[in-house]
Amino acid sequence: MKKEPNIAILIMAAGESRRMSGIKQLLPWKGTNLLSYTIDILKSIQNKAIFVVLGAYHEEITKEIDFGDTAITVVENTHWKHGLGSSISCGIRYVMNHGSPFDGVLICLADQPLLDADYFKKMIVKFGSGNNPIVASQYNSKIGVPVLFHMKIAAELMNLDADHGAKHILSKYKAQTTLVHPGELVKDIDTIEEYLEIYNQYN
Repeated sequence: MKKEPNIAILIMAAGESRRMSGIKQLLPWKGTNLLSYTIDILKSIQNKAIFVVLGAYHEEITKEIDFGDTAITVVENTHWKHGLGSSISCGIRYVMNHGSPFDGVLICLADQPLLDADYFKKMIVKFGSGNNPIVASQYNSKIGVPVLFHMKIAAELMNLDADHGAKHILSKYKAQTTLVHPGELVKDIDTIEEYLEIYNQYN
C-alpha cells in the first residue's frame, strides 16, 4: 500500500486585481473573505505546509487576516508586477528551500471559492496513484489550476517570470498529465460583475 504523498499547498494571492473595485482577496464570502475561505478549505485537507504568496496588497491583507496559524507561511513576492509566473516562481523557490521532503506542490488560486475539499482530495489521491507526475484541472477546453506538480517538475517553475503562469510547462508535459474535471465548481472572478453574480448565487 502506497503512503499518502507529502504535498505542499501554494495559494496564489499576489495579484493587483485591476478590474475589481477593491482588493479581490478580501471580498466577502460566506461570512469571511475569499482568501480566508480558500485557506480554511485547504486546511481541512491538511493542517500543515500551506504557503500563501502575497504581493500587491501585502500590508492590507496581513492586517485583515490572521496568519498566525503554524500551518500557514506567508511568502511575499516583491516582484508581483511581473505577473502570475513571477509569483509562482517565488512560491516554488520558497517551498523548495523549506527543508521538507515534499513529493509535490499543489498550486491553487484565492478566487475559486466553489472548489471544495473533496475536489482537492481527489487531485491528491490521483497524484498518489503514481500514474503521472502532474494532475491538472480541465475546464472550458483549457488545462489549468488547481494543478499538482511532482517536485521534479516543479523545479522548472522556478524559472517562470511572465503573466502566462505555467501554461508552457503544462503543454510540455501534456502526455504525462492526469486531468480532473471540476465542472461547474470553477467560476472565474475577474470583474466585480462576475463576483456579484457568483456571490448572489452561492451566498
